[in-house]
Amino acid sequence: MLDIKKIRKDPEFTKKKLATRGIKAETIDQLLDLDAKRRDLIVKSESLKATRNDVSDKISQLKRSKQDASEAIAEMKKTGQTIKELDEQLRQIEEDENNLAAHLPNIPADNVPVSLTEEGAVELRKVGQIPSFDFEPKQHWDIGEDLGILDFERAAKVSGSRFVYYIGDGALLERAVYNFYLDQNTAAGYQEVIPPYMVNDDSMYGTGQFPKFLENKAGYEITGTDLTMIPTAEVPLVNYYRNEVIPEEKLPVSFTALTPAFRSEAGSAGRDTKG
Repeated sequence: MLDIKKIRKDPEFTKKKLATRGIKAETIDQLLDLDAKRRDLIVKSESLKATRNDVSDKISQLKRSKQDASEAIAEMKKTGQTIKELDEQLRQIEEDENNLAAHLPNIPADNVPVSLTEEGAVELRKVGQIPSFDFEPKQHWDIGEDLGILDFERAAKVSGSRFVYYIGDGALLERAVYNFYLDQNTAAGYQEVIPPYMVNDDSMYGTGQFPKFLENKAGYEITGTDLTMIPTAEVPLVNYYRNEVIPEEKLPVSFTALTPAFRSEAGSAGRDTKG
């Protein structure tokens, strides 16, 4: 999530930058309004809790001196009820504020071009030469089927569309790429990890997959649990040290992992595109 203190300090900057990502200025105003109410309720609640403590001490003193404490007890009960109501309001406002903040995207860097279409993209550099052929090149999935190393037809029979069997040299090639990737990373100093393939909601929020995965149904949640199948190894790796302070002498921490990616890939870059 974005730092609410920075938003509070310069709301106009936040509005201007997030407007390039489709966030309306009113959304930031709403967030700041919730933030102000939250801080005000905290002050009121803490002040009443201090009063309650004072009254509690007063009651103890009255009882020790065998004096009537009924008025003080009634006052404490009334204060306690008010505190309970304020804390409930605070809980709801914190929930609303966190939910709104969780929907805000990151602030883009100053050099990021602003455009809603591909035409607005800026080409920074080209690497290598685009090959030219004196024949019509085949798609990689066609080559794979011709070589007998990819089988889409039987995968569709067994699992449905968008699945594939890697057969023979196809499976060998896939495994070789896996090992090459991990060997390169571990040789560069990364620590290899085999993480859990299911994570809780806090972990999904911790890497920004939630709440968007909840709304576009891109993830696979385990019914009746607080668990979701990981959409990328990033989630369990990034959350490894969540809510911990890493000692400076342990830095930098570099992890690498190979995992399945359980996610619904809809749209032109997923469901409708092979490979």
